[in-house]
Amino acid sequence: MENILVFVNPRARQGNQLDSEIKNWLKDQGYNVLNSSFDPKHDKIVDIIKKHRDQKPIVLVGGGDGSVNEALPALVQHQLPLLLIPLGTANNLARSMEIPTDYKKALELINQKNIKNIDVGVANDIHFVNVIGLGLSTQVNRLVRSEWKRWLGVFAFVFMALKVVWRMNPLRVQIECDGKRHRAYSWQISVCNGRNYGNGLVIHEDATLDDNTLHALSTEVEKWWQGFALIPSLLTGKFRKDHPVTVLSGQSMTISTTRPMKVDVDGDIKTKTPVKLSVLSKALRIFAP
Repeated sequence: MENILVFVNPRARQGNQLDSEIKNWLKDQGYNVLNSSFDPKHDKIVDIIKKHRDQKPIVLVGGGDGSVNEALPALVQHQLPLLLIPLGTANNLARSMEIPTDYKKALELINQKNIKNIDVGVANDIHFVNVIGLGLSTQVNRLVRSEWKRWLGVFAFVFMALKVVWRMNPLRVQIECDGKRHRAYSWQISVCNGRNYGNGLVIHEDATLDDNTLHALSTEVEKWWQGFALIPSLLTGKFRKDHPVTVLSGQSMTISTTRPMKVDVDGDIKTKTPVKLSVLSKALRIFAP
């Protein structure tokens, strides 16, 4: 009988409804659920994983990219496989891995036994699996309430972005990437470990979760509303030379600003500039189709 730890975020969309259903399904399939409950207000995922690491459990995370981020340090350190049940708003890791959003189909991956090794990014010693950002995204993530995300989904972010950008000014930034230096005024800088970020945006047409490369995109339009013209390219990751963006790729980066600025990591604000970035090659094991 295989052991499994179950962490379903009750604040994620559908989280409260599905916790017992997921556990019952696992028990019916013959898995031994090691933890009877999980309350993110009082329980830290990394501590629970550390407590049970010697039992070599599979770690199920039901939630969004932020929920996965909470488990990342322990998953990487103890090399335990992740079973992701996408219950969040954007679910970019699931999108990049083509993990089904239907929770029953996602659960079936555990029986298929197909585990892939993917890269993990590091920002100021903080692990991330998808993206770090500063600029517009930081302001939006700081202000959007969890209940808005639950009931409005991605529209909560769109509404807040339109509200915030009116009173925002571009940031003066310096990006060093594998020895090269770039200075600009930017509305938004996103650095991805994988392919997808935001609500299904593509950072680079060739980006993957196992290319041992970080991909950065700096949006450098003169007026914020000019960014709407970039939407087709943001959806495909294909940019022309005349587009007001800078695209950088490398294994290490440093982003500096004239004064310390907050940085969001997989959707939650966790550090500030200057931020040093690197990539851990194939550091996370995850069930995938």
